[in-house]
Amino acid sequence: MTLRVRAARPDAHDYAAFVQFWNELGLDDHPPHPRDQWEEHLCPSTLFLDADDGRLAAYGLSFPFGDRGDVRQIVVSSAFRRQGVGRQIMAAVAARLRAAGCTNWRLEVRAENAAAIALYRSVGMQVVHAIHIVYLSRADAERFAATRSGRHEVRVVEPADDAMLEARFDLGRGQIARWRAFRGHCPILHAGDRALTQVWRNFEPGKGLLFPFRAADGDVAAHLIAVAAPMPEQIEICVVEEPVLEALVAAGATRHDEQLEMGGPLPSG
Repeated sequence: MTLRVRAARPDAHDYAAFVQFWNELGLDDHPPHPRDQWEEHLCPSTLFLDADDGRLAAYGLSFPFGDRGDVRQIVVSSAFRRQGVGRQIMAAVAARLRAAGCTNWRLEVRAENAAAIALYRSVGMQVVHAIHIVYLSRADAERFAATRSGRHEVRVVEPADDAMLEARFDLGRGQIARWRAFRGHCPILHAGDRALTQVWRNFEPGKGLLFPFRAADGDVAAHLIAVAAPMPEQIEICVVEEPVLEALVAAGATRHDEQLEMGGPLPSG
């Protein structure tokens, strides 16, 4: 099958295509709106695979962060699945990241998505860690926050903090700056090198989001949640550290989903 790699164009046609691919992912959150937000922040990092008949076969969104490539979304159109198109869009994304100076790449995938995990393993990726998605009610969050010891100071992340936090929490260089630019209304908090989160209070009607949510233990996690307040009736929290997951579940959180962060060296062209 002959497919052509092309960069997304900042027009209504490609925005509509992006929204269609986004919706195929089945995400809880909605695609960026209005269109100019997509054009500014995502379009320059988007690739499509075009078929000869003009149909779009696949979509890839990725960002270079120093030597780390961050693959945010990979989607193959339903009409083109099981035809090797997944490997083609991965190869196209890898080529773009290599050209930007990246030597390795990361992505996140739902733990039950066996087909996607097999694809990512086929290009050399392995599981780095699990990401546990839990829901916590506002009442339970307030009770959990009240257990904090008071030993940790939580502050807004300043640009001067970025490099230290990116190294501490295994993020790509410049990743925090992108969070700051893309969602300027979402404060990014840290407690020294012990914890980091971004607070999205209006993620969905009645739901807030803490993503990422990295904390050394349950106590410093309680400090983060205390400063993140006030939050809506429900909070979605994306947790990596097992002791923090256990503390949140003990506080009343319910498990919603599990994702895997996968990564490895970029394959050669």
